[in-house]
Amino acid sequence: MRLLALCSLLVGLSPLQAGERDVAREMAFFYRNPRSEILIGVLDRYQGLPSRADWRAYPALAGFLAVLFRTRADEIEGWLPARLTAKSATALTAALLLSGNPSALAKLKSRLDSAGQDEKLRAEFAGLPSRLEEIRIRTATHLDILWGASFASGDARFPRMIVEFFARTVNRSEQIALDVTKTTIALMGGSSEIYSQLKPKHGDAVAFEIIIAATALWSLQSNAREHEFVDQVIAQYLHEFSATYAAKALTAIRNVPRRSPAGPSATRSRCTNTSQPPTCPT
Repeated sequence: MRLLALCSLLVGLSPLQAGERDVAREMAFFYRNPRSEILIGVLDRYQGLPSRADWRAYPALAGFLAVLFRTRADEIEGWLPARLTAKSATALTAALLLSGNPSALAKLKSRLDSAGQDEKLRAEFAGLPSRLEEIRIRTATHLDILWGASFASGDARFPRMIVEFFARTVNRSEQIALDVTKTTIALMGGSSEIYSQLKPKHGDAVAFEIIIAATALWSLQSNAREHEFVDQVIAQYLHEFSATYAAKALTAIRNVPRRSPAGPSATRSRCTNTSQPPTCPT
């Protein structure tokens, strides 16, 4: 996972070039100045950037566009580039589904079909609901979608969904809370010893959930530093549930100094990527 802004959150690959930073920043802070002219040509530039050859660039884009397709459906065709890549078409298909706008999906079907579909992305998007608010977080892709929606809208509901997923996992037991916190610190550049301990201690399923919860915690901590509405969501949770394990973990990570990220993606750790090193527990 890389930290901060959509230049991290939307993609999080190797350091971004100037053009990539510009596009990423426009999208990360779109909610502050949601002008339609910003969107014209942005998808064309987005899909043309070198880092966008990686499928991990697209889940947050799907969440971002899903919000816009709800409120600006009549503008959709004006944003689309003359040529869509298969990855862009797959993200657009997911965005239209999540927007709850079936008529727009039907209208654009022929263009999307002609561009083809990216099989890896299609697998990542499998089982998505017809509304963003109905996403049940199970993977880092779901986190990326919700962060994209957050940056398009500035709507506190989306980071709140991430906080609530994190809290459900962490509040199961003190041991899980401790291991999520240790894993988050590992993702932030600390000791990676915890990776080899998760599977033996918790089994495959819970170990993976711990990693996703740690990824959620890291992304919350990171984005709270850049986006006031995210920080307010965390503060509200701490106020309402101050005695929980989740509140203690959120407080602990909030006080950890920023370090260089350990993973290659904004809302993913090395352990949640397709190619996993031997030290990862899943």
